[in-house]
Order: sequence, then structure tokens, then C-alpha cells
Amino acid sequence: MHSLKQTYKEWSEPAAPSSKDEYYPCLYLDESSLDAMDIDAPKVGQEMQMVCTVRVSSYSANANGSRSMSLEILSAALPEKKEDAAKILFPNG
Repeated sequence: MHSLKQTYKEWSEPAAPSSKDEYYPCLYLDESSLDAMDIDAPKVGQEMQMVCTVRVSSYSANANGSRSMSLEILSAALPEKKEDAAKILFPNG
């Protein structure tokens, strides 16, 4: 996995203003997508892992060297965290 963090200076049009000088690309999921992935009510700021299959829907490369790409998410899942066997056998520590 690779971090997609950028500074706002690197990104010409940030999605929202921020007091920090960092930006991450965003992904919006509507209600039907959340239902399909069985996502109930995660907390804002909660980190999750996502595994997905994507299809390139557009790609652009300019003469000045800048590039961009759009992806369609064909299928996705949030893998369940497997509980540590030791925690199951010895719940008190």
C-alpha cells in the first residue's frame, strides 16, 4: 500500500479548506453502496482497509508532464479484522 497524502500546495484544487497543509483524495459512497458493502455506522476519523477492483474510466497526460486518472469501482469490500487467537483464549490479558 502507498500513502496518497499530498500537500495543498501540490494539489491545485483541494476538496475542502483545511488548517493542515495536507490533502488526501476522497471517495464518496452513497447509501446503496454502503448497504452493498454492509457498512453500518462508522465513526468519522475511523481508519479502515478497503479492497477493491477498479476500472480506468479516464486518463489524461499533458505536454507539461501533469497526469490524472479516474477510476470506476467495480466491486469493493472492507475485510473483517480477524480477532487475535490469544485474545479469544485469554480475554483478561
